[in-house]
Amino acid sequence: MKLFQKLYFSFLLIVSACYNSPNVEIFNVQRNFDNPLIYSLNQNINFAKINEKNIEQALDFVLREADIIISEILAISNNNYTFNNTLLRLDDLYNTVSKVWNPLELLASVHPNVKIREKANKSILIFQNYFVELSANEALFEIVLQFSTTNEAKNLPINRKRFLESELRDFRNSGLGLSMKDREKLKLYQNIISELSLNYENNLASHLDTIFITFNMTEGLPADYLQNHLQKDGSYGIDLSYPSFYPFMEYAESDSLRKVLRYKFLNRGMPYNLNILDEILLNRKSLSELLKYPSYAALNIEDAMAKTPEAVWRFEKDLIKKINQIADVDTEELLQLKRDLKGDDGEIIFDWEKYYYENKLLQKKYNVDSEEVKQYFQVDNVINGLFIISSQLFNLKFLEIDNPSVWHSDVRMFEVRENADNRLIGQFYLDLYPRENKYQHAAAFSIVSGKKLNSRYQRPISCLVCNFPPPGKNTPALLLHEDVETFFHEFGHLLHDILTKTELSSQAGSSVAMDFVEAPSQMLENWVWNKTSLSLFATHYKTGEIIPDSLLNRMLMAKNIQSGNNLLQQIFYGLLDLTLHEEFDSSSLKSTTEIMSELQNSITHYTYTVGTHQQASFDHLLGYGASYYGYLWSEVYAADMYSVFEKEGLLNLETGLHFRRTILEKGGSENPMNLVKAFLRRDPNNEAFLKNHGIID
Repeated sequence: MKLFQKLYFSFLLIVSACYNSPNVEIFNVQRNFDNPLIYSLNQNINFAKINEKNIEQALDFVLREADIIISEILAISNNNYTFNNTLLRLDDLYNTVSKVWNPLELLASVHPNVKIREKANKSILIFQNYFVELSANEALFEIVLQFSTTNEAKNLPINRKRFLESELRDFRNSGLGLSMKDREKLKLYQNIISELSLNYENNLASHLDTIFITFNMTEGLPADYLQNHLQKDGSYGIDLSYPSFYPFMEYAESDSLRKVLRYKFLNRGMPYNLNILDEILLNRKSLSELLKYPSYAALNIEDAMAKTPEAVWRFEKDLIKKINQIADVDTEELLQLKRDLKGDDGEIIFDWEKYYYENKLLQKKYNVDSEEVKQYFQVDNVINGLFIISSQLFNLKFLEIDNPSVWHSDVRMFEVRENADNRLIGQFYLDLYPRENKYQHAAAFSIVSGKKLNSRYQRPISCLVCNFPPPGKNTPALLLHEDVETFFHEFGHLLHDILTKTELSSQAGSSVAMDFVEAPSQMLENWVWNKTSLSLFATHYKTGEIIPDSLLNRMLMAKNIQSGNNLLQQIFYGLLDLTLHEEFDSSSLKSTTEIMSELQNSITHYTYTVGTHQQASFDHLLGYGASYYGYLWSEVYAADMYSVFEKEGLLNLETGLHFRRTILEKGGSENPMNLVKAFLRRDPNNEAFLKNHGIID
């Protein structure tokens, strides 16, 4: 999971996706205080020094600066409206605020100090409320509307025209055109959604649960896993973090313990988030109906590539038809393995069994042991591999910064430079290991967006937040192959942010359509499945031996293991998100749990486990808001774009630079379909996607 700028409060993304910074860099003004969150153009943030007072002070400062920009725009005399004094200044405003808001989004998700997290969260709510008010500013809307009728507006370049159109749409969807009474209702819905979303996230981040087992219950678990989970009293603590949960589900021989842990995992965020989600969905429905949309899904998808929920339903249903046959084969294969191992006539694979039997199938059919594979993916080698591949494809170089100012000792910082002239392009942080109260998934957080400021360019800063297995007592951090794939995926988001060259920060990097944002990152995943690229960094952490062809060939043969079932699972997530945002309402006789269980049972081959409530921890429902389908939608384009590299060379600099220029640098400044066509030099199709998953030959 970036996802792009990590702002989960998706309705407000309508406004915040417009972020840009000032043509006159506001943060360069004279100040009488020293605050790490108020920093000059291309200055590093002193994260280690941030305190609660800084957060409050920075919030007040940037909102005052935002008010000044609004006053300047409103003071323009009639008929003197230009792009520079209206739309560009709005972009300046968004950027100014984002330079504090974005770091606070990060700190709220990763900072070890609870007081910092709480103060950051409170400030985020204030920012959100501010933009709710701003988006309903009728005088501001009238100025943008009047500018849109000018000759300049009618002849804007593509990127500026897209920005104008998006601003007009966003103002209208913020209630302008409604009665004053309805506008107040809309503001109320927006503010309620923001606060509820924050509560949902906080409940999820703070949900801690652990099962403790004795040595005689550890059969099947790897030695290094046991070593990392050993408690002082000799028991083993298995928590719900990814590095703890997934290996247990794959290796533990105890079916009953896997069932217990899976049950706990699927009830994260309970009981509070169940009611919170209901309230979010109901308020989103009320909000969309007030804006004359049939559903929140219709509102949120309108600006995506798909345009309508109906297009998404057609896409997902067509995939189901293509996938069902291979998924049937996948399920029968697991069932037969279960029968062989248990010696019974089992007719069902339970939800808590799927990881275990898939891992057994991997070992038995393909002789691939995840524990053996991870010996070749020491985390520093994977980082170096990412750098080598990115350098060769995009003509870059990466340098680690010594002793950076960071929020936790685990965090590392790097520079990205042009290889040709050593010019600094951007910077990023890596926060790779789990800890209490930290964001629980993997995501790219945008800290500072790219933006043109007169003759200078605001350098992007980003952060990858992951939850990979940490170093053991006697071993370095070793990644499962799926962790390596996740790392490459999130690094794709980071490159999208760092390599941007857009004029406006609103369109910088991964600020693109929700159903295209995953495409560049999904494309980069393919390099972890190729001999040429893996030979550059997949070396045994003890011997330095390059991953042998014998093992790699078996891994490649197993690439599409259970691909049918895995795709159905993704379709289930997408349709759950879509259904909840189309059909759930206060008069519904079905709860979110009933909707979820019916969809899971009708789409996937793994039956719903009674008593579980996965929607209480499915936080993509907040940020995507009916757009989770975008993972598969964008993967169609990702696979098609990767096919060009397959044809022209996985490390072909010319192809890589073409991708950098046509996709990564453009951000959201042009229609994504046009960008894809420009890279492919033809119309896209789904052939590569279907081949990649073994659906067609």
